[in-house]
Amino acid sequence: MHFENSKPSRPGGHGLDDDYVLMDGIARRDPSALSRLYDRHSTIVYSLCLRVLKDPAMAEDAMIDVFQELWTRADRYNPARGAPVAYILTLSRSRALDRARMKGSKPTTPLHDNTEAQSQPHPAPDPLQSALQDEHRSWIRNALQQLDEKYREVLECSFFEGLSHTEIALKLQKPVGTVKTYLRRGLIQLRDLLRIQDEG
Repeated sequence: MHFENSKPSRPGGHGLDDDYVLMDGIARRDPSALSRLYDRHSTIVYSLCLRVLKDPAMAEDAMIDVFQELWTRADRYNPARGAPVAYILTLSRSRALDRARMKGSKPTTPLHDNTEAQSQPHPAPDPLQSALQDEHRSWIRNALQQLDEKYREVLECSFFEGLSHTEIALKLQKPVGTVKTYLRRGLIQLRDLLRIQDEG
């Protein structure tokens, strides 16, 4: 399955139960399942990669890496360990950091820095696409805002600033073991919040 020259698509429905079905379809080698998962989550994957890399072209490559790995290594996802969206976000961060290391750059994009969107020209999205993208970002952002503050702080450092566990520990003046625990519990809490929002 190839995504060359792909651009992030507008998000589709937000049904978490459907995500499980799509991941199962990918494991059964159903290309349509991958396409539907791409339509649903490519925007948030691209946005996360762009925050880390600050380069639209590199972010697009990292996004492609994510969906190719979802297809070629479908057996790596274990639904017992968390919701698909949490797995996809974790994979996105990892692939963005991989791209950054390949280029010898250090990803340090702050959470609310929007300057990367201005670094290279992008085709202006149509109003409907913009509205749908804003809705999807708001969906994730609202869940993050409801997290326990100590978990949210660690998740933001990890996902949006691209910091390692050791770097987070130094920044927040906490033991590395505590950082790992907060990250794990934060992802679990985020998964539960996303499910509640979806059901609501």
